[in-house]
Amino acid sequence: MAVAATVEAPELERWTRALLEAAGLEPVAAATVAETLIDTSLRGVDSHGVARLPVYIERLRTGVLNPRPRPSVASRDGAIAVVDGDQGPGQVAAVFATDLSVEIARAHGVGVVAVRRSAHFGAAAFYARRAAEAGLIGMAMTNTEPFVIPFGGAEPALGTNPIALAAPTPEGIFDLDMATSQVAVNRIFNARDEGRPIPLGWGVDDRGEPTTDAAAVRSAVPLGGYKGYGLAVMVEILCGVLAGAGVRHGVGELYGEGGGERQNTGHFHLALDPECTVGRDRFAAVLGGMLDELRASPVAPGFDEVLVAGDPEARARAERERSGVPIEPALWARLGELSAELGVSPPTPK
Repeated sequence: MAVAATVEAPELERWTRALLEAAGLEPVAAATVAETLIDTSLRGVDSHGVARLPVYIERLRTGVLNPRPRPSVASRDGAIAVVDGDQGPGQVAAVFATDLSVEIARAHGVGVVAVRRSAHFGAAAFYARRAAEAGLIGMAMTNTEPFVIPFGGAEPALGTNPIALAAPTPEGIFDLDMATSQVAVNRIFNARDEGRPIPLGWGVDDRGEPTTDAAAVRSAVPLGGYKGYGLAVMVEILCGVLAGAGVRHGVGELYGEGGGERQNTGHFHLALDPECTVGRDRFAAVLGGMLDELRASPVAPGFDEVLVAGDPEARARAERERSGVPIEPALWARLGELSAELGVSPPTPK
């Protein structure tokens, strides 16, 4: 990735929060969204970090995002609840739902919270990790507007529909965050914005032919063919059908002329307390030992080491907390333009 500037994380978070507030988002909500974006950028997941700020600002300025969201519990029965996201930023609804799932799990051993009338919530790992930081197993999923062809199909039918799971270990947190498409679509968008080619197999053009031209991509493809397609349907069931949220094209456009449209995105959040099965300490110890055994596996030719999910992101965080968050040229230029338009002082790069 070409880099135009590197910014220390606290300064980048301040800038992000100020831009969101200047675009009309109330301070508490702006702080929540900024925290999720910077946390994601620190982890090296640039597709879902501060790179998403311009589209959020556009949606706030055009009024398709509620700038004063008040998520609320629409219904609750035992260990299951439904949250209304009040059509604000998905991060606000997802943090509310995650915390509610943890609260319910404390009482019942498991907490399941479905969310409707929300919007794009960024990286699913943030919410799964939030539950894991509370000592529980956390899961987070969301449906998105269709951009992925079904297996055997030629037109977009489902979203990238990511799945995240996180769990505590003695040394920290194991976390898996994966799109059910071959790659997160924002990685294709970032390549398009940066003028970079993409690997063959990430997307297809308007004829359904594989392409390496990010600008020519009309649709992404499911991960592992019919298996990723099946997982995407599972996420659609849990996030859309179960929550009473939009399904497929009913989710609404995030990217589009004039900031897209008001969305009815669904999320699914689960918190599970291992104290109810083997106990939290034993769970963490056994999980930590299993992960260490995987890392100690014999290395295949062409590889330097065996990693587990979350290892690359943990290394990126350690590095970026020291050296700052790199920002590519097109994004740096766009954020500078937004700063001038909104009267926000940009940070000084390192």
